[in-house]
Amino acid sequence: MKTITVRSFSIATFTAGLSTFSLTGCSKSDRADVSAKTSEMVVDTKAALGHGWDNVKSFTFEKRDDFRANAKALTSKMDAQTSDLRTNYSEAKASDSRKAAMTELKDSEAAYKEKLEALSTATADTWDSAKQNVIAAWEHLEASYYKARGD
Repeated sequence: MKTITVRSFSIATFTAGLSTFSLTGCSKSDRADVSAKTSEMVVDTKAALGHGWDNVKSFTFEKRDDFRANAKALTSKMDAQTSDLRTNYSEAKASDSRKAAMTELKDSEAAYKEKLEALSTATADTWDSAKQNVIAAWEHLEASYYKARGD
């Protein structure tokens, strides 16, 4: 079996790859190896998204542009992942709990983007509160995403 190093991945790519391995007759040990490596990639992705806020949580009002740039970068990553999730989602086949999780994800995205937009009107006096609202909304969005994914 050929080993390929991947720096980033999408859920669609992961699902397609996993399906390919399960259908091509790989040995049980090969499938276990792929499963273990996939689990590691999921953990790494969770860690990367979660740690994205660590370096900017203490940014002051003067560094607001840097904070917004970081937030927008994380938003782009999350948008790509939720897009992949939605591509593989079939409402007709989904359980009630999965439908509820997808609705929660949609609502969380809207709330996060609203808080992110509110940063543009934050003043020096309201900056810390607005920043904390964005971080809290992100954490809720991230939790909603993993719930919708089934993690």
